[in-house]
Amino acid sequence: MKRTFAALIGLSILATQGCVGAKVYRNEKNTRIAAEAREKILVQEVLQRRNESNGFVKMVAELNRSLGQQDTEIKGLQAELTDRTQSMGESASKLSTEKSVLDKRLSETREELGKRNDALSKVKGIQYKRKNTLIELELDLSKTFQAEKISGVSIGVDGEMVKMSIPDNMLFDANGVLISASGRNLLAMLAGFLSNRPSINLDIVAYTDNKLPPKDKTLQDTWDWSLQRATNVARMMVREYNTNANQLTPMGKGEFYPIMPNETAEGRLKNRRTEIIFKPLMPAVPLAE
Repeated sequence: MKRTFAALIGLSILATQGCVGAKVYRNEKNTRIAAEAREKILVQEVLQRRNESNGFVKMVAELNRSLGQQDTEIKGLQAELTDRTQSMGESASKLSTEKSVLDKRLSETREELGKRNDALSKVKGIQYKRKNTLIELELDLSKTFQAEKISGVSIGVDGEMVKMSIPDNMLFDANGVLISASGRNLLAMLAGFLSNRPSINLDIVAYTDNKLPPKDKTLQDTWDWSLQRATNVARMMVREYNTNANQLTPMGKGEFYPIMPNETAEGRLKNRRTEIIFKPLMPAVPLAE
């Protein structure tokens, strides 16, 4: 009984131990299976993270290349900006220099223009005075000679002088060389006019026709004839009426400046004339600088 009971107890213990071992085995197996499953998941996650890491590495490489390109572009733009800034600075400096030169030229031109305007104003003023001098002289002559109603005498401004034309029969005798009585009166008036005007010079210009006086055999030609006529006028004014000889210049033009044809007696009479050219002392025109 005791052995049977012991055997039963032993069997019971073995049975109990067998049941416990199987359960442990199952537990361990399940744990192992779960561990393997987790390991697979972890491996997949590791692979996925590795792929992601590789992707990030590629992305970083691309970004680095892009940054490198951008850095190169930035350096290029900075260099271009530096060049343009320098160029603009040089251009601005050049423009400033050119502006200074132009401003100086403009100032010089304005100054020169001002001087020319001043000179022009002076010239115009002097021209006005010269014109008035001639007009006043013409009026004085007209009052002196036309007041006496001397017919045939004409007076007028001619350029920058005043011309008085005297016909032949008013000044010379019938022979056409010596001064007539009417001529003496006229020259006396002329001498009196000059006595108060010592600054006026006279050209006594005698003209003739183309036929010499038949009674005068001493004349060589019409030049000689005209010069004798002019000289006789000057000689009488100096010797008989005390005119300053330095104011008088006799000139003979002969037959070579006719105002009428010499074919008729009337034409020849018109051509025999004497012109008294009054040349007053005129204000000097300033020379151009």
